[in-house]
Amino acid sequence: MKTNRELGLKVLTKFLGRQKDRDLIEKSYDVSMGEEVYPHKQYPTLAGINTVLEAMAKDNPKAKEAKPEDFVDLRFVRELDESGYIDSLYKKTR
Repeated sequence: MKTNRELGLKVLTKFLGRQKDRDLIEKSYDVSMGEEVYPHKQYPTLAGINTVLEAMAKDNPKAKEAKPEDFVDLRFVRELDESGYIDSLYKKTR
């Protein structure tokens, strides 16, 4: 979706059902594929993991005791980032 805008627009059109308004589809794409919502580099955040743990705590009391940093291993994303691989995926879209 991030590297092929036209294909992304076709997918959105298909899954938005009867909505065929091109302008609305394009706005939906731009919002959903923006860096703020869907960044190129998918580093997890401790705050995000904490949000999930808080939601889980409602059904699982053990989640209250869990520490977000126990669930994060950035080395794989960092390796892809530092090698230039992630940037190479998006050269055409920047």
